[in-house]
Amino acid sequence: MLPWNAASPWRNLAGILAINTVIGLVLFALLHSWRVRGGEDLFAVLARSQIFAHSIGGLCGLLIPPVAVRLGGSRPWLLWPVYVAYLIAVAAAGTLLACAVNVWFGLFPSGSTLRMFQAHIGFTTLIALCIGIASFLIGRLQYRQSRTAIALKDQQLARQEAERLAAEAQLESLQSRLQPHFLFNTINSILSLIREDPAAAEQMLERLSRLLRFALETRGRGMAPLGEELKLVSDYLLIEQARFGRRLVFSIDAGQAPAEAGIPPFSLQTLVENSMKYAVAARREGGTISVRARASNGAMELEVEDDGPGFSRSQIVPGHGLDVLERRIALVYGGEGRLEIGGRGSGAVVRLLLPVRALAGQPQ
Repeated sequence: MLPWNAASPWRNLAGILAINTVIGLVLFALLHSWRVRGGEDLFAVLARSQIFAHSIGGLCGLLIPPVAVRLGGSRPWLLWPVYVAYLIAVAAAGTLLACAVNVWFGLFPSGSTLRMFQAHIGFTTLIALCIGIASFLIGRLQYRQSRTAIALKDQQLARQEAERLAAEAQLESLQSRLQPHFLFNTINSILSLIREDPAAAEQMLERLSRLLRFALETRGRGMAPLGEELKLVSDYLLIEQARFGRRLVFSIDAGQAPAEAGIPPFSLQTLVENSMKYAVAARREGGTISVRARASNGAMELEVEDDGPGFSRSQIVPGHGLDVLERRIALVYGGEGRLEIGGRGSGAVVRLLLPVRALAGQPQ
């Protein structure tokens, strides 16, 4: 017997017809080998076998599995008496139908319906009970598998939601640590010029207002346009150049990089700030910073190069600057983005390799 599929009743019917046909042929073969020796009509034996198989097996196959499946999800031991009575009723109905059809086609003597019913009811009841028990066990197994699958899916969804919330919380925490640190350094740069050059300080305040506006607009956003990030870097370096004068030389080359591509806010600025700290501010002679952005084949490369003393990955301080940025990249891109540290002779080259992603609401 095939498991009952409530979503495909026609497939159930086709399966029942196929199985009952096979059962009828087996029954015909048994009757032929046991009883038909003296010239009994083989067609009549085959017809009786098929009528019994399809009448009894058809009713059992159509009426028992749906009830068994529903019973599998309830408390069966309280309903077993009713279920057994139902199985006996199905067996009686199938037997009566088979005997009546055989009499109607003249395969049984006329008026022998009740006698034939009494002769076959015991065997057919046994068959119905076997089908009913098997159907119940299958229904019970399907019910448990369904409950288990639903529970596993709920657990998976809950775990994914927890991971998502944890990642967002961690990302927000990292951003909140990054932005005040950036603003602190910028404000110190402005304070150093207020008394010496008020006009330059005013110009720096205008740039700072743009930086603050960028910080406010990107807070809570996962991505910021590359073009706005480059403007942020330009304003930051101009502020620092006003402070350090000739000690700071910088260049920005965006090339053909798409200005609308999204990157994590303050990611490029973090690389620039790191060069400012170690290649310019820490040296009396200052230094040079080169910012480059390139994109090709769906990948974007953001690079900051300086002529400072250089450093290795082992020198990155946990919880600061590049360490925070690298964790942000891991949260946003997973294994698709990475931070590389190298050098070309003297100095340092820090590179972000990211997939090109459009901002939400913009076409890919």
